[in-house]
Parts: sequence; C-alpha cells; structure tokens
Amino acid sequence: MKSERTQKQYLEIHFPVAGIDRDLFSGILFRNGCLGVVELSDDEWQAFFPGDWSSEHVQYLKQEVMKSIPNFPWNEVQLEKNPEQDWNAGWKKYFVPIEVTKDIWVRPPWEKLPPQATGIELIIDPQMAFGTGHHETTRLMIQAMQQMTLKDASVLDLGCGSGILSLLAKKLGAREVVGVDIDPDAIANALHNQELNQVSGIEFLVGDISTVQNRTFSVILANIHLEVLMDLALNFSSMLMQEGKLLVSGILKEDVNLLSYLYKHAGLVMEERLFLKEWAALLFTLWTDR
Repeated sequence: MKSERTQKQYLEIHFPVAGIDRDLFSGILFRNGCLGVVELSDDEWQAFFPGDWSSEHVQYLKQEVMKSIPNFPWNEVQLEKNPEQDWNAGWKKYFVPIEVTKDIWVRPPWEKLPPQATGIELIIDPQMAFGTGHHETTRLMIQAMQQMTLKDASVLDLGCGSGILSLLAKKLGAREVVGVDIDPDAIANALHNQELNQVSGIEFLVGDISTVQNRTFSVILANIHLEVLMDLALNFSSMLMQEGKLLVSGILKEDVNLLSYLYKHAGLVMEERLFLKEWAALLFTLWTDR
C-alpha cells in the first residue's frame, strides 16, 4: 500500500569551481533550472535542481557548461538526490550574519546580528549565489563603496542581482539609485530585499544598459563579466557625469592591465585597485577634458 504522503525531492550537485569564471558559471546554472547555490568552500559549490530531473537534463547542463568553459572538470561533479525538507532547512545554515567590511554587516532575514555589531545592516534574502556578501567580488565592491563619497550621488548599479549594492548606495546617502538586471527573477529578489530593508527611492528595472542609455550618473557600479565590461567601455564613458566614478569588479587580477588599457582610451583613468584572493575591483574617474 502506497503512502498518501509523497516526499518531494531535489537533485543536489556538487561542482568544483577552483580557477573558473564563477560569475559565468553561476549564470549558466541559473539559466538552466538551478534553484539555489551554496558556496561550501573556495573550491566547491553545492547547487540544487528540481528532483524530477532526468539524466537527459544533466547531460544538457553538462553540454552548456562545457560549451562555455571547455576546461571544466566535469569528471569531479557529484550528484545526489535528497528530500526537499532538507533543502528548506539545510541550505539556510550556510547563510549567517557576516561583517563584510568594518561596520557593514549582511544578514539573511531569519538571523539577527550579534550584539556587538555596529554600523550599516543589509538584510538579503539569498535566492542566488551572488549578491549575498559572501563572494569576493561583492566584498571588494562593498569595501570600495565604503571609501567613496556617495552622499547625494546618482548611482547606476548595472547587473544589480539581489540589489545589495543598490541598497548600500542608498544607505550611504545616494540621492538617486537605479538597479538594472537582465534577469527578471533577480529584479524580483531585489525588490523583495528593498522591502526587507525598508528602503525607498531605488528604481529597479529589468533590462540591460540600453534601458538607461539616455541617462547620466555620477557613479556607476558594475560587478559583471569581464567580456561585458570590455564591451561597455564607451557606454560607461558617455553615461558618466564629469569627474564621475566607475567602480567595476567580476575580473581576475590577471585581467587588470587589459581592462585599464581599454578604459583609458575611453577617457577613464584608473584611480585605485583592490584585490581579494584572485579577484580585483577597479575604481576609475572620467577625464574632465574630454
């Protein structure tokens, strides 16, 4: 006799991520049905997919990964099916309050800050791998933003994801903040996080840079793929006000010289470089004599 209660399941896949473009890899996962990702360590991700996935689904995912990342070590990938109840309780334990930089804390909505915590609090419901404050590129962006003067600034957050940088910009005193992302689910998550933080005055839009191409900003934030950053050099230059600031990440240390060279020819001069592990964040200023 069958039980009237059927236990739902999800497919859990462990991926090796050392030495790969993690932003690119994350995009591939979420475009192909990924429900969520947990960074177990610097070298390993735990990703969750629907429990009814067949071997054909997995094979298609493999093809998509290998097409974009030919040297991906798929032979090290591990698959396992687990009850959905473990998903609901299990993945949350990996998201705890963290002090990303001095006096800037990030926490999920089900956790409280420790009693000794001071400064700015960002509440982020982690529905994706990035924009939770755990990844090095997000940490670098937050560290650099803390050192900038954002009071009364007009800010564009391109590829805003969870909205974490948009929220921080507003809490640091920005007058106008616009967050843009091509993923409607990311924008829905950003709007949800805006409510959690009880912050108003942020405009979140689904689209790419063309959505705001006719507007100008005093600060542009872009934590996105290197290839996109390279393509957008002239767009950034045309959308920045005189002496405007461009802060970018999502790039490796080895790509810093290439990007700074391209941006210099677009009128953007590098002011500062920040590094964390293999990742970099760069701060540029628009030349005033263009």
